[in-house]
Amino acid sequence: MTTIRKREKENRRDRRQEKNLLLEYQHNEFDINDISLGGLSISAETTVFFELQEIEATIKHRDNLIDMNKITLPMIVKRINSETNETAFQFQALNDEQFSILETYLTGRAISKKSPII
Repeated sequence: MTTIRKREKENRRDRRQEKNLLLEYQHNEFDINDISLGGLSISAETTVFFELQEIEATIKHRDNLIDMNKITLPMIVKRINSETNETAFQFQALNDEQFSILETYLTGRAISKKSPII
C-alpha cells in the first residue's frame, strides 16, 4: 500500500521528495529531510548556519554501497526554524552537469557514461 502525504499550502515549482541522502559541510554530516531540484532542508542545530549564508556543500547517499555520485553544489541558506531545528537551502546557479546528477538522485535513473563523475 502506498501512502501519499500532501503538505498544506505547498506552492512549489519543484516537488520535494524524501530521500536517503546526507549533506556534508565542513566535515559534518546532516540528515536531508527533503530535496527538490530547487533546494533541500536538513535537520541541524540553528547555530551552524545563518540566513542568507552562501555555502558549497556535498550531497551524498547515506549508504556508501549504493553507486551514486557525490555532488558539491552552491547553495544559500533561505530559512532557519529554531523550533524544529530545520534549515532550508536554495541551490544557486547549477551547471548542466550538477543539474543532471541532482536529477539522478531524485529520479533514480542512471547517469549516462558521457557524464564525468564529480
